Amino acid sequence: MPKQETIRSRWTPRLIKQLQGNRSLAGFATLVGATRNTVWRWETGRSQPNATYSKRLSTIAQREHFLKDWKLVGSMTLLDDVEGAQAAIAELFFKSVKRTARQLTDYEQHTNQ
Repeated sequence: MPKQETIRSRWTPRLIKQLQGNRSLAGFATLVGATRNTVWRWETGRSQPNATYSKRLSTIAQREHFLKDWKLVGSMTLLDDVEGAQAAIAELFFKSVKRTARQLTDYEQHTNQ
């Protein structure tokens, strides 16, 4: 059976809080394998999960299809030139993807030091 690849993410306080959902802080901490105070520090931005905890959070997120309904958010008014607008949207999207990939790489390098 092929090994399932874990999605790596930068776990911001907001994402951690969203992943916790309706679970209690203690229950979520137990699920992640951390202390309640540790999770609280992540959620308040006082600290960030190390590589081990990031992997656990990513595994939980993947198992629960946490980001499955993610949609690009933004606004743009389309006037007349639909083809030109498509090109502009595509360019903005690819810049965003490149920036996110660069940030993830920087974060992974930082956590692996």
